[in-house]
Amino acid sequence: MGGFSGSLPELGEARRRVRLDLLREHLSAGVEALRARHEEGASGEEFVRVYAAFMRDFLGELWVLADGDARAEGYDIQPVVLMALGGFGRGELHPSSDIDIMITYERQMGPHVQMMAQELLYTLWDLRLQVGHSCRSLTDCLAIARTDFPSRTSMLAASWIAGDRALFRTFRRTLRDNLYRKDFAEFLATTLAERDQRYRKHGGSPYLGEPNVKESAGGLRDLHTAMWLASTKFGTRTLRELEDKGLITPRERRATDEALAFLWRVRNELHFLAGHKNDVLSRSLQVEIARNFGYAADERTLGVGRFMREYYLHARTVHRVSARLIARCQETLSRRRPVLRRLRQKGMAEGFGFYDGQVHLTAPPEKVFAKDPIRLMKVFWHAHQLGYELGVEVARAVEESLPLVDDGFRASPEARDLFFAILRNWGRVTPTLRLMHDLGFLGAYLPEFGELTCLVQLDAYHKYTADQHSLLAVENLEGLAPGQSAESEEQTQRLAELPRPEILILGVLLHDIGKGRGHGHVARGVEMIKGVIERLNLALPDARALTFLVAEHLLLSQVAQRRDLDDPKTIDLLTEVVGDPEWLTMLYLLTWADTKAVGPGVMTPWRAAILRELYLKAHARLTGEPRPEVPKVAVVADRVLSKGQGEVERGTVLQHLEGLSERYRATTSPQRIAAHIRLIEQIMEGEVMGTELFHHPDLGYSDLVVVAHDLQGLFALLTGGLAANGVNILSAQIYTREDGIAIDTFQVNDPSGEVIQDGERWIRIVEDLRDILTGKVSVDELSTRRGRGRGEKAQAVPVKVSIENQVSDSHTVIEIKTQDRLGLLYAITRCLASAGLNIAAAKIATESAQVYDAFYVTDREGRKLTAIEQVERVQQSLEEALRGGL
Repeated sequence: MGGFSGSLPELGEARRRVRLDLLREHLSAGVEALRARHEEGASGEEFVRVYAAFMRDFLGELWVLADGDARAEGYDIQPVVLMALGGFGRGELHPSSDIDIMITYERQMGPHVQMMAQELLYTLWDLRLQVGHSCRSLTDCLAIARTDFPSRTSMLAASWIAGDRALFRTFRRTLRDNLYRKDFAEFLATTLAERDQRYRKHGGSPYLGEPNVKESAGGLRDLHTAMWLASTKFGTRTLRELEDKGLITPRERRATDEALAFLWRVRNELHFLAGHKNDVLSRSLQVEIARNFGYAADERTLGVGRFMREYYLHARTVHRVSARLIARCQETLSRRRPVLRRLRQKGMAEGFGFYDGQVHLTAPPEKVFAKDPIRLMKVFWHAHQLGYELGVEVARAVEESLPLVDDGFRASPEARDLFFAILRNWGRVTPTLRLMHDLGFLGAYLPEFGELTCLVQLDAYHKYTADQHSLLAVENLEGLAPGQSAESEEQTQRLAELPRPEILILGVLLHDIGKGRGHGHVARGVEMIKGVIERLNLALPDARALTFLVAEHLLLSQVAQRRDLDDPKTIDLLTEVVGDPEWLTMLYLLTWADTKAVGPGVMTPWRAAILRELYLKAHARLTGEPRPEVPKVAVVADRVLSKGQGEVERGTVLQHLEGLSERYRATTSPQRIAAHIRLIEQIMEGEVMGTELFHHPDLGYSDLVVVAHDLQGLFALLTGGLAANGVNILSAQIYTREDGIAIDTFQVNDPSGEVIQDGERWIRIVEDLRDILTGKVSVDELSTRRGRGRGEKAQAVPVKVSIENQVSDSHTVIEIKTQDRLGLLYAITRCLASAGLNIAAAKIATESAQVYDAFYVTDREGRKLTAIEQVERVQQSLEEALRGGL
């Protein structure tokens, strides 16, 4: 500092600023060099190890500087040590991770320790580093480790950075002798409770659509948890030490090393992309990271799909190895309790023992499975019969023995019969299938299912990977039990009536196998199921039923959501495809379980209700129940009068019914007819329109009835007004009397799927509809006023318009598939109105931002669209309007 002429305090401050500038430059250069290595493709392990070592050296230098300053002040020197804790202590540090450190001294904090701590921490804060810090005596360390779980686990990984090495050894010995060796059972219980709480918060499946790389099941914290327990029980600190002690196999150690390196690299990228700590692998970041890591699309999967599949495979490894390590720790506390003598003797003869809720081996694996490979299936059968897990050594032996599951094994009648016995034994099928799948056995036995392993379904609609989705569908089916609801009561009864429920379970498990081969999964699945049928040598009726379930697993869902269930032709066409009441029941149960397995909230009460309605109507037709006749006008009038309590006159009812179609009489309840007549009376007295609401909270929707004088584009105006108010339209039915009075009924709810029960909101909605019909405001103006603009114009979106005359005997059906956007339904219905078409019914379905809308229409004379020129003109008009954004 030559030439400085200020005071000594000023000189000290100047020296501090210069020191900070140099440290900041050194720190920045080091971090940027590491970032460059990461972007060049450095492994996750290389980055976290090198960064941790860099920070360890950096803190060591700061400690030396602080120690020099303290000695210059003349303080009495105390034994003190600086340690790294948590991940930093393990030698793992990510770009935005907290730098967890602890300063420890023997008894009392003297001026020397106080100054060392202040100098170190102030410098770190001035450098804007994220520091987790503490300063404790040995006694304090022991006390807080006894009472605070995070502190205890953090100290388990403590490592020396600088200071008194003898004091560091004393610290570790003190905790080991006074804590870790004395309360393992309690620590185990606390650790597992913390894990369960973490799973509830961040997800208990390694296959989540947007996993937390650190905290979700299969994330880094899973292995941390297992290592805490192993360190406490067995004194191991690394995977290599676990392997050396025989606690994990060499194959498990290698797989875990690879998985950790992958997860570390992903977490590093997440931190760099966010500029701060972020461990959630969101869908948008998945795409960006896949691109940054060089994952390219192949003929079957997009790059992001390949990246996420690799993520799930590694997360599964971490989850599995961690669970086995925890199980080894639990075994040290268990007591062996044999099960029933008969099963015990049978199992002993096959090399199995049963105790502590697990199946174990009583002989070396090569003498059990290699001697008789069918025992690979038998071990799952035993576990299934008893409701037991597989012991760690059995699970490992199964994995090592998977090469024994060859073509001969797959074609074995004995293996097939054992497998079907598992599927037939209701109540524990799903856990057994999951166990088979986790160990790779299910995919080895059914290679078609194995192709779905960790297969990513790239849409916002499916929450889980293809394999987990199928297993969850089986679980949904198996979870049906009496007493849950009227719906489940009926489903349970239908399930119990099936003579071969194992065929249904197999169909549910394999319904999506075609997805492993790319697009067009239904057709691919039909081809693949032939190989399964041939290997299992299924009887012809079972083979035909299984093929049908795979081929038609989308049928009921598509018909329920895209067809008018009140049109007799809908049921006619469906029953022609199905042909058998038993097949229909199996397909109904599969569809329910499949839809429910897509993700939370997908199987809404509305969807469940229309699916059940379709099933019941089709089942009645297949079992020979006569098609209900359309009731005569006089009969319906009598029913209405009996429900109307004198509010309407017979002549008025007769006039109303005679002016409407047979379909109206057949599908409208007497109570609703009476309500319609009351609303029409309001119109006759000069009202612009009449409305009435019928809420169905249990089904998640409401019926909105609107009665008004018909005018060109009435339905389009009403749908536009509802859309402007954020009302979601599920379906609609439109009837028009001969005198020009329209009765439009909308099934609606909030976009969240809830019933709209706010009275004030409905008052505003009805006022808006009235203003639109009277011309006080246009739909576009209202949309802008309500903050719901119609979106970008001229946006190129996929559009598919099909016009069918074979679907209904009385109406032409126009189907539209396109990308969802604001005001889409209004745009479609306005275009149909401009073409001079009357809409009788509409089914609105939205899946993963794709809409599938179907409209039952006629021309102005009530006829189907039969002229080729007319059909082509309507189709071209819709396509141009939708592609142009209207």
